[in-house]
Amino acid sequence: MMKRIALLALALIAAMALPAAARTREDVREAWRQIGAGSEVTPYAEAPRTEAPYAAGELTDAARRQALDTLNFVRWLADVPPVAESALYDFRCQRGAVLLAALDYVDHDAPCPEGMDPDFYESAHQATAGGSIVRFNWMRPAILKEGVEYFLRDDGDANLAALGHRRWALNPLMAATGFGLANSAAGNSYVVMYAHDISARPEWDSVRWPCEGPFPAELMHDHLAWSIVLNPARYDIAASRPVVTLSESGGALTFRFDPASGEGDGWCAINGEGYGAGPCLIFRPDFSGTDFTDYQQNQRWTVRVDGLRTADGAPVSMEYAVEMISLAVQDAVNVEISPLEAALKPGDALRLAADVVPAYADDLTVLWRSTDESVATVDDAGLVTAVAPGECEIVVRTPGGLEDRCAVTVRN
Repeated sequence: MMKRIALLALALIAAMALPAAARTREDVREAWRQIGAGSEVTPYAEAPRTEAPYAAGELTDAARRQALDTLNFVRWLADVPPVAESALYDFRCQRGAVLLAALDYVDHDAPCPEGMDPDFYESAHQATAGGSIVRFNWMRPAILKEGVEYFLRDDGDANLAALGHRRWALNPLMAATGFGLANSAAGNSYVVMYAHDISARPEWDSVRWPCEGPFPAELMHDHLAWSIVLNPARYDIAASRPVVTLSESGGALTFRFDPASGEGDGWCAINGEGYGAGPCLIFRPDFSGTDFTDYQQNQRWTVRVDGLRTADGAPVSMEYAVEMISLAVQDAVNVEISPLEAALKPGDALRLAADVVPAYADDLTVLWRSTDESVATVDDAGLVTAVAPGECEIVVRTPGGLEDRCAVTVRN
């Protein structure tokens, strides 16, 4: 079987030695930048034909490479080994995409349309039966990349109970994949990614999504579920009674789940079906009644799983931290001080607050100073101490030059 490994995959192979918790925000951003947004006018080197006489067409090397790089990027985040591109799987998946576009609906067991060659159909059916498939009602040069991102999200209530697309994409046993794309006469786009390769034999413990360490907030939304796939060689899920606690740093939000019973602060379950490499804990917090809007940079979440049993029966717990980041630099646009005015007596102290806007900016640090320290001083934490009668301003400033002021009056 011929295989190709994209340049980013080679770079990620070397980076795999760096534990997830040791990665930085910039490490993740740089890996994402290497993928690129794609600038080609079309992903087709040769356009497929989705009506008789059918023709598979061919994708450009750049389109396939971008899809593979995207897949290996998310696998790198999840501490899963990268995969190679298989020419055989590409061959099948391109025909599988033509099959779905000809029918204009998604179906893993898609029937043979009238006029399709039996050999063409057999290859196409192998791809749809053994791959992840999706239909979009738009077409863009980077749509293969968008397909990979869709499989990671696994949107929709129909996918929630199993998260099969995500688990196949992050399957540590996968060694190779392939991609296909075709458009129906109605303009729908069909993306196929081969998912059933299980020829790798890596050492692994669990696959977490969102993963430990820096994690792109762009890949997670409030309606999506968290998941933990457990290696059945290391964990006895039948003997376990896992309880999951998901908490935001500072204790602002805490959710508890009992996946075995399906009870908790949101939706949860244990799925033992044969997607990927092992059973999966699935939990989705219910944010209704809270001020939460969506995941964003600078949020920190802790996941703890109690009640697990190892394969030899020993009790064990699991805990890891997720740092939400943005894939693009987020600049501060304002800083707001509170209160704006203060009247003090000599010796009085007042702590001022300063909020950098937006709260998901890269740099939330601020610097404090007094315009007249003979009247009042301020320390690095915004604590103002009145010294002597007079007037001054306490100035808060961001490293980028944004500032706000509090007018302080000191009287006997």
